[in-house]
Amino acid sequence: MTQQQEELDQIKSKIQDHLIASGNYEVINKQLKLQLYESGWYDKVAQIANKELNKSVNNDTDKGGHASTINLNQLYALVRPKAEELVPSDVKENIMKKIEKYLDGIIDE
Repeated sequence: MTQQQEELDQIKSKIQDHLIASGNYEVINKQLKLQLYESGWYDKVAQIANKELNKSVNNDTDKGGHASTINLNQLYALVRPKAEELVPSDVKENIMKKIEKYLDGIIDE
């Protein structure tokens, strides 16, 4: 990890800590979850996860001929990038605006 990435991670961590301490993290998180639910994102991600699980069961067999399945970490690694791509742009923009507004309020103080 580069020094620049480490500094960026520290800044992100400080922002998150401040959001949590102020109670705004929970508010923004609830809004994000609601918007994702309303957009059908959860259903789409569940479908992707089910497809990956079905592929695993149907395609993978161990040397004894028994079906093997992927574990949670493997499933997460497969689904996460696809799930991130599925977040609607208007949801991303809305949440980013809320975070920016919060940060602007802190800077103005």
